[in-house]
Amino acid sequence: MKKNFIVIGLGRFGSNVAITLAETNSDVLAVDVDKDAVKSVSKKVPHCVIADATNLDVLTELGAGSIDHAVVAIGNNLEASILTIVNLKKLNVKNITVRADEEGHKELFKLIGATEVIIPEENAAVFLANQIKSDSIIDYYIIDKDYVMVKINVGKKFISKTLAELNIRNEFDVNIVGIVRNDEFRIPHGTDYICANDVVVVAGKNPNILRLDQFFNK
Repeated sequence: MKKNFIVIGLGRFGSNVAITLAETNSDVLAVDVDKDAVKSVSKKVPHCVIADATNLDVLTELGAGSIDHAVVAIGNNLEASILTIVNLKKLNVKNITVRADEEGHKELFKLIGATEVIIPEENAAVFLANQIKSDSIIDYYIIDKDYVMVKINVGKKFISKTLAELNIRNEFDVNIVGIVRNDEFRIPHGTDYICANDVVVVAGKNPNILRLDQFFNK
């Protein structure tokens, strides 16, 4: 069943979230008090509304109570973010992701009902630092505070072996969830080979993945 979303606040972050959801054929309603922001996003998001999400009656009229997931991306207006989160909780929205501009706001937003709080600049910095510290790590996704998923280029000197022979899960305590070869993705089995110049998709704890990266690129 297709999920539906509401994105409240259409600055750079909120706009990108709304547009990306729309491009993946999700049902998304984009909301902002600024008509120019709404007009800009409406070119790529079919359902856009000029509205004040700090008003409970307005959110009710928009049908926010039936939304699967709300994204509050108001940004530098702390009071508006707080009121919007409280309103969404009153409407029993179960999943509320909130953008925060400061670390100190994270706990506050969670206390009043946010299920997830992110600081975009912080996430981007962590992504960049982990990506550039290894020439062979080409993509990096944070799953939670302990676990990540990455793409690793296998070095050209690596000697081909099967996953069963490598015993990577036991040796490194990570899971290889995909292999990309000749631009084709496959879900691996124990009899599949990992070869030089493959790209492997790996999930696990960051230190263990770094050890695996060194193993593939001695």
